[in-house]
Amino acid sequence: MWSYALRRVLWAIPTLFGISLVVFVITTLIPTPDHATLPATVDETSLSEYLARQDGWRRRFLDLPHLFNHDPDDVRSRAERCLAVLERPAAHTAAERVLATRRLIELGGAALPIVLPRLEALGPETRSRLARALAPLAERMGLERASELADPALAVHFWTHFWEDRSLDFTEPAARRTLDRYVEHGTEMRARDLRLLDTFALSPLMTRLRTDALPEHLARITRSLAHATGQGQILTETDGPVRIRRVVAEWEEWWYVHETDYVPLDGAIRIAATVRETRYGKWVLRGATGQLGLSPSDGEPVVDKLRLRAPITVLLTATSLLVSYALAIPIGILGALRRGKELDIVTSAGLFLLYSLPSFFLATLLREAFKGGLAHDTNLGYDRLILPIAALSLGSLATLSRYQRSALLDVLSQDYMRTARAKGVSRVREVLVHALRNALLPTVTLAGLQVPTMLGGAFVVEEVFHLPGLGYETLRAVETHDTSWLVSAALASALLTTLGLIASDVACSLLDPRVRDALSRRRRRL
Repeated sequence: MWSYALRRVLWAIPTLFGISLVVFVITTLIPTPDHATLPATVDETSLSEYLARQDGWRRRFLDLPHLFNHDPDDVRSRAERCLAVLERPAAHTAAERVLATRRLIELGGAALPIVLPRLEALGPETRSRLARALAPLAERMGLERASELADPALAVHFWTHFWEDRSLDFTEPAARRTLDRYVEHGTEMRARDLRLLDTFALSPLMTRLRTDALPEHLARITRSLAHATGQGQILTETDGPVRIRRVVAEWEEWWYVHETDYVPLDGAIRIAATVRETRYGKWVLRGATGQLGLSPSDGEPVVDKLRLRAPITVLLTATSLLVSYALAIPIGILGALRRGKELDIVTSAGLFLLYSLPSFFLATLLREAFKGGLAHDTNLGYDRLILPIAALSLGSLATLSRYQRSALLDVLSQDYMRTARAKGVSRVREVLVHALRNALLPTVTLAGLQVPTMLGGAFVVEEVFHLPGLGYETLRAVETHDTSWLVSAALASALLTTLGLIASDVACSLLDPRVRDALSRRRRRL
């Protein structure tokens, strides 16, 4: 049985992959803002607006191709584009030159291993222009004699000697050692050593941010991150777990978007980036790693909101499904045994009446009937879930009971059941022992299809009864155009539906081993 269940889970992976592809295609239909165009005039306001719009595009990965990236960008390609503009200034507009200089400073220390080794190979004018352009970076890194960079000749000499002295510091092992010494000791001298690496230390800083839990260490790490990037929030030693989690999530989201600005893509990493550095790759990787980003409506991590909201919806859906089956199976049995009698007619009419009423109407009727009672209780306990469960389970009761009635009637008409009756088997034993197990198969199979129906109904019922589940949060996300939450909720619903189908198949195989054997043979042939 366990091997069968494992096979069903493994076969669900391609299904989830297909669902993710469909959801991704749907998200591409969502209207996107127009691409920012480089301003013709070089002023701080227009340039800031352009960079802000570009950053909005990057946060939604609209600058990436959809499915395949044949030439993924990294710190090397970005730095070389900036160098190309500085090498031939006459071939570019003033805005392009200003933007190239500004981006080179943003790349910071991560670009120095690419830029400084090429300094001697550049022409005299280009060399002087580049050396002077790096002056703000020298100030940010806290380098001594940074005032010398105003003189072109001294600027070239300054950076040449800097690289001769410090090139070995710009390696991954050296950066990790510098970071570890600073985080553990936190002295000013260690801080200066780390500040000198600038953005080259961002990768080990982010790795340490994810793995370290001490507040004083996290405070030092976020200070270094903010100093190198000029943005983001800084933690203090007295911050509580809620703020720590939120600030760490903000930095993780920023790094998820901007990581390739500061790290080179070489070898196998570059091959993987042809798929990873795409809109679909980024989107799928979020779901696989749990890095679902931040909700633009309130700035909270989406994964935290899912962790908080999903249990309510799962509990509501699962309990309603169990209640529906607990009522539908006895009603179906009674309808089959009293076929055409008064009880069968009355229950059929009542069930079809319930079936014709939408979930939101049933929920509203129950809420108004018990107005001032359970629905507006501030504590989310089992008592508050009674009315939502009733509203959600009544809708599927008619379908399940009619399936059970029809299946039991079909089984009772089989030859082996007539043989059992001929041998004198009692009516109770005939139904409960010989007939019910086979009659349950169609109804149990229907459970997998009932899960998405229940989930859709749960979204509406949660809104009516003000339950803070996935549905309630999803409607708020629709109002605020929170696509991050909508996509995550769609994937969560797909996962729950897939698990429901697997559970339904496993339950059928428990009831009838022939089903398990037939499915296993089919999988082996495939």
